[in-house]
Amino acid sequence: MTPQPRRQPGRRPPPIWRRLSSTGWLLLSLVIGLVGGLYYAWVVDPVVFTDASPARFNDRYQEEYIILVSQSYAVNQNWPLAQQRLAALEDPNIAETVNGLLETAVRQNRPAPLLEQLAVVARQLGAQGQAIALFAPTLPAGTVQPTPTPAIVTTPTNTPPPAATATYTAVPTLTPTATSPATATPQPNYRLTEQTRLCSDNEAITRIEVIVLDALLNDLPGIEIEVTWQNGRDRFFTGFKPENGRGYADFEMSPDISYTVRLPDGSPEVSGLRIEKCASGFSGGWQLTFQNLRNDSSLNEEE
Repeated sequence: MTPQPRRQPGRRPPPIWRRLSSTGWLLLSLVIGLVGGLYYAWVVDPVVFTDASPARFNDRYQEEYIILVSQSYAVNQNWPLAQQRLAALEDPNIAETVNGLLETAVRQNRPAPLLEQLAVVARQLGAQGQAIALFAPTLPAGTVQPTPTPAIVTTPTNTPPPAATATYTAVPTLTPTATSPATATPQPNYRLTEQTRLCSDNEAITRIEVIVLDALLNDLPGIEIEVTWQNGRDRFFTGFKPENGRGYADFEMSPDISYTVRLPDGSPEVSGLRIEKCASGFSGGWQLTFQNLRNDSSLNEEE
C-alpha cells in the first residue's frame, strides 16, 4: 500500500475564491448581475405605465372601454368625440367589434339601456345586424314631419270651437259602446298553438322554451318575448340560438316561482309556468309555440 501524503501541520486549504476557475467566476458574475438587475427593475426603479393607450388593453378592458364610450355618447350626443375615443383602440374593424359585443350582450341578457347604447354606436359606425335593427331602428324621416303638422292644424281647428265641442261631446256618449268593439276589433297578432311539458329521463330541465312562427309556419327571428313574475320582469328575443332554430328562444326559471309569458307585439298571456317534477322524477320545464296570425312576409324579408 502506498502511504497517503500527510497534511503538514499548521497549513490551511486555500480560500474558495482561489479554487474557482475562470468559468466559475463568469457564472458567478452573471448570477450577481441578474439578481442586481431584477432588484433595480422591481424595487429601485420599477416601470410605471402612465397614459397608456386603450389599444394596449386586453380584450376584457377594451370591451369595457367601448361600453363606457357608448354610455358617454348617449349622454352628450357628441359623435366626433366618440369617434376619436373609439379610434384610440386602433381597431380597423371597429364596427364589427361593437356589433359583436352587442350580440354577446344580448345573449347574456344585459340591461336594455346598455343594449340600446351599444346598438346606437354600432349603427353610427355603419354596422348592420339583427340586434341593431331591434335596439336601434333607423327612424324614418316622415316621423319628424307629422309633429309640426298637427301643431299647424290645431290653430284653425280652434278657430271654430263650437264644431269641435259638438263632435267631442257626442263622442263620450258613444265611447262606452265603441270601446268594446274597438278592443275586440284588433285581434292579437299571435296565437298560442301549443303548450307542452319538457321532460327528460336523464336530466332536469328548468327552462321555458319559446318558438315563434309566422303564418306559414316558418321561424320568426327577432321577436321580443316578455316574462314576468312577482316583483320581476325580463325580456329576451328569438334568433340568438340559431342552432335550435331562428324562431327559438329560452329563459331559465328559478325554483318556487310562477312565471307569465307573452309577446308584447300582441299575444295571449301564458301564466302559471313553474318548475314541476315529471314522471321520471326529474324537474321539467315548458315549451310554448306562438304563430303569427298575419300573413306578412315582410318580417322574414327583413332578415
